[in-house]
Amino acid sequence: MSFKNSLILFTVFIAVGLSSYFLVRNGDYPAAVVGFRVITAKEVDKNSFAAQKYLQNLTSISGSDPKELEKPEARREIRRAVLDKLISDLLVYNELNKRFPNEFQAIADNNIDKILENKSNLEAGIKALYGLNLLEFRERILLPQAYKEILEGRMLLANEKFDNWLKNKRDQASITILIPDLQWDGNSVKFR
Repeated sequence: MSFKNSLILFTVFIAVGLSSYFLVRNGDYPAAVVGFRVITAKEVDKNSFAAQKYLQNLTSISGSDPKELEKPEARREIRRAVLDKLISDLLVYNELNKRFPNEFQAIADNNIDKILENKSNLEAGIKALYGLNLLEFRERILLPQAYKEILEGRMLLANEKFDNWLKNKRDQASITILIPDLQWDGNSVKFR
């Protein structure tokens, strides 16, 4: 091997190593694979943060101790539940994309825009309750809910039951969990 080839190979190894380091550092690595779609660790972490913040606010309002949610087992449970929800959200999105590829996004955007218009102090409330800005709230909370409502409505018109469909879809889906302490049991995310 010539010096030039060795130098190129060395540069490629360094570039791959640095790229891998920054991807892992930023959370841009897969946490789960649903069919051919990836849920990143960054998505799980951001949604877990929002869920934890929401639950802490809810427990402090109800008079419970929000510090209980900071325990490792509570954080693990929130992370497990969030990943399970992200999987369901992705299955719903994939089904909408299969059944109504050209219309569901516009319907969802229109429904969300109606909710968000003329709401004073909405962004401050979202920030306080979820720890998210308005765009993140839209992407992480409102959009998946809008997709679910659209699919439920279309299924209702076709005399299908959404809950039965989702259970069957979760049973049939090819899902691989890449987070070490979690696994897919064929129907839901469980602890190892």
